[in-house]
Amino acid sequence: LPGVEMIKADVSDVPSLETLVQDCTSCLSFQGARRMFRLSDLLPWNDPESDQAHAIHVNYEAVRNLIKAAQSSSTCKRIVRITGKGENPWSFFSILINGLGGMAKAWNYEGEELLRQCPDVDYTIVRPGVMGRPCPEGKVLALADDGGDLPVSAVTYEQIAKLCVDSLDYDNVRRSTLCAMNVPSGEGESSYAPLLASVKPDRREFPKSM
Repeated sequence: LPGVEMIKADVSDVPSLETLVQDCTSCLSFQGARRMFRLSDLLPWNDPESDQAHAIHVNYEAVRNLIKAAQSSSTCKRIVRITGKGENPWSFFSILINGLGGMAKAWNYEGEELLRQCPDVDYTIVRPGVMGRPCPEGKVLALADDGGDLPVSAVTYEQIAKLCVDSLDYDNVRRSTLCAMNVPSGEGESSYAPLLASVKPDRREFPKSM
């Protein structure tokens, strides 16, 4: 791509991340755990969290490492992180994904809290719907700030990628937690611009842990 420099880094390795964010003003954090629960995880002599693909490393420790890299940088002062709607640990989707995915949603939330508790690196946390499914077009885009609630819907990768990139142009979106869903045609917006313009930083007290 024109104007893009490709740099290989590893979210488990802070020095490589420091190289990655050098001269950058923001970091887009899109990594997510894909490791599924295994029957061997139940064995008393087996520690599933020792697997670097486990959610504790990908969704939590990786965020800690990105924060460290940003803090050591003189330029990178903002992290945009995609997580998911899962603040309620007893919801159907939270139980399902935590059970099958090694507590993936729980560790995603703990990663969110690392960002909220960091005073010197701003964040924008995006909690999208179910990504990758066909969606209606038109005025369907919706956002809820302050970690607000919206009914779960399908969203496209393109929509969420555009939301993350567009959010960098709005200073009012710093230190905010956004729920991003699609709504019935005509009930939302055709672009994220008016929605992002009205976003306010997080105001409520989020649970410290799930």
